[in-house]
Amino acid sequence: MQKFRKDYFCFQEGLDLLHASMSGIPERVPVFAQMHEFAMKELGVNARDFFCRPEHIVAGYLEILARYQIDVPTIDYDMYNIEAEAIGQKIIYSDREMPDVDRSDPLIKSRKDLKKIKKPHFASDGRLATVVEMNSLFCELVGVEPTLNFCAPFSLAANIRGIEQLIMDILMKPDFASELFDRIIEELLVPWILYLKEKFPGAKSICGNDASSSLPIINMGILKDWILPYVLRLREICGPQIFVPNWVGESYLKNPEEMLELKLQACPNFLEGQDPDVAELGPAVYKNYAEKKGVPLILGVGAAFLALSAPQEISARVKHYLEVGGRNGRFCLYLCNIGATTPAKNIRAAIRAVHRHGTYPSDSR
Repeated sequence: MQKFRKDYFCFQEGLDLLHASMSGIPERVPVFAQMHEFAMKELGVNARDFFCRPEHIVAGYLEILARYQIDVPTIDYDMYNIEAEAIGQKIIYSDREMPDVDRSDPLIKSRKDLKKIKKPHFASDGRLATVVEMNSLFCELVGVEPTLNFCAPFSLAANIRGIEQLIMDILMKPDFASELFDRIIEELLVPWILYLKEKFPGAKSICGNDASSSLPIINMGILKDWILPYVLRLREICGPQIFVPNWVGESYLKNPEEMLELKLQACPNFLEGQDPDVAELGPAVYKNYAEKKGVPLILGVGAAFLALSAPQEISARVKHYLEVGGRNGRFCLYLCNIGATTPAKNIRAAIRAVHRHGTYPSDSR
């Protein structure tokens, strides 16, 4: 077994930096990252061990974040599988790749299968207990409670029904689709989120992961009528800690602000934009809208760009995002979903650029 540090209290400085950046002008723009596949490679462990053993997914992940000078500590795992697996959806495990639902065998094939969506046994079904153990270990190692995570309603429905069939249900069998979402909310997500809140009463944020709710996978009508309402329903039942930040695709719209407004309804406390949308529209679109709405801004540098670009190109993009997004503070930089094939030198180039160009003069604070 690999040896990790006894604690990672060093990250509390990064958390203080994040708090300062979201509320005003910090000493420097903080950076956080999603990098589970990269961390798995760096640790030299196989996927089965990494995604099922808390000491790897938490202590090991924190070690890699610290090694690359990422400011903000997070827990990062296959968040789209947890609730689906707990109610019986088949998951494909391998030694080399992140677990994924068996898309050839969805749990919900017909209306009679809807009864399979029921409150799970939190101590024994799937990896629910493992997630609780992960969060507990994070508290122990970092000294604060983490952001809790769940799979948002639409992405969960897509994983247990199939995305193509789900969209067809919405268009052709809306009564069936409504019952599917109702059961996901009432029988599964609400009990699970309330259980997590009971276990971690100090957690200030509960993040819904919802990559399937993005253009052009869906259209704006589905986003407005079938995705946002269920997020708002969760917020109403489970509390304002619930937020869903990661819808993308606004660059497909003639008026991107139409989607940015929906984003702020699902995630009222900050606005998040990611590549390739930010690269296509320019960071000023996001900064201007965030300032108009009076919220902090997070801009994400894309995974493909980080993996395939030269270090100097990465430095230039990070510098540009810092110069535009960091204007007047209330800004954080995000390195999106760093893959196992991303060169380490590219991550270091991004971090060097943050340290070089993301510092605010003392007289501005």
